[in-house]
Amino acid sequence: MGLKSNVYTIILAAGYATRLSPLSNRIPKPLIDINGKTLISRIVSNFRDAGFIKFCVIVGFKKELIKNEMSRFKDLEILIINQDKPTGMADAIALALNGIIKKEDTITSFFITAADIIFTKEEILKMYHLYTHSDIVLSLMKSSDNKIAKGHANVKISKDSDLSKDLDDRIGLRIIDIIEKPRVHQILSEYYSLPLYLVNHKILASMNQLEVSERGEKEFQDVIRKSFSRGMIIRGIRIIKPEITIKNIGNFHLTNLKDIININRRFLSGVSINQLKGKSPNYTEPVKIKSDVIIGNEVSIGPFVIIGKYCKIGDFCELSNVIVYDKVIIGKSSRLDWCIVDENVKLPENFQAKECFITKNNKKELEIINF
Repeated sequence: MGLKSNVYTIILAAGYATRLSPLSNRIPKPLIDINGKTLISRIVSNFRDAGFIKFCVIVGFKKELIKNEMSRFKDLEILIINQDKPTGMADAIALALNGIIKKEDTITSFFITAADIIFTKEEILKMYHLYTHSDIVLSLMKSSDNKIAKGHANVKISKDSDLSKDLDDRIGLRIIDIIEKPRVHQILSEYYSLPLYLVNHKILASMNQLEVSERGEKEFQDVIRKSFSRGMIIRGIRIIKPEITIKNIGNFHLTNLKDIININRRFLSGVSINQLKGKSPNYTEPVKIKSDVIIGNEVSIGPFVIIGKYCKIGDFCELSNVIVYDKVIIGKSSRLDWCIVDENVKLPENFQAKECFITKNNKKELEIINF
């Protein structure tokens, strides 16, 4: 894969991720583990595999942790820029663009991605191939589920676009309008924009004098709308093949606690058991058990279970679709399904839970947050 040193990849990693609270109080969203690798490391690795070697990471909340994670990529050029106050996606992007151009004024093309969604090398390259015919390329998904509009921007497709070419990186779709999180009567098409964009330097002119939205932020979708009026060519390509619904969007875009399980399910496969102590469990693939875990008698694990280091799983427990962080004790005869158990939690015997995040509050008492 040829190196593309004329393109910077901007990763937006400054947010608080309040919808992932209380987990995000100790782990910023970009550092959430997805089958042994953080979200942001998966993002960087996939762009590197596609040939992109220059990055700009916008940090804010728990910035030192993210800086430390980025320092592991010794072979890449990574510019870290701090956003003191999160005032919207558009401000973060403008901060990155100005910082990059100040450092290297010959750069004219920029990928922009959120730090909560993982695109493959192939999906990234589809965007890049379509860029030769555009000023801006939007990544798209298709959905007839109106609930998707509550969390994503919707786009209007030009009448001269052939919708059967929505996956074709030579043609794509011509975009003529975009609206952020529309109400049902405002929906323009079945195509929605994902937080991955490829833009050229001309977009900076569209960032001047942006108004603050109803959410109190400067929206990047408003920048795109201004770019339409300036005559910029904006195309989109559908890079998630399955049709999206409110039930499967969490497999691709991490916005709430349950999505941590959903995205891990995409990447978890086979059986990985490391230095197991105690009994060997009955398991259904896929399963991952990290080091120094003690397993009791007649324990059933799987499918889709990850157990962290130094945990103890009591006799007769049953776990499925579960993520257990480090140093957790689960009392015997407990049953968990579609749960995340935070680190250092101790569950009593016969504990049963479904579709929840289990942690400890400030008083060290069990706290259960339903998905």
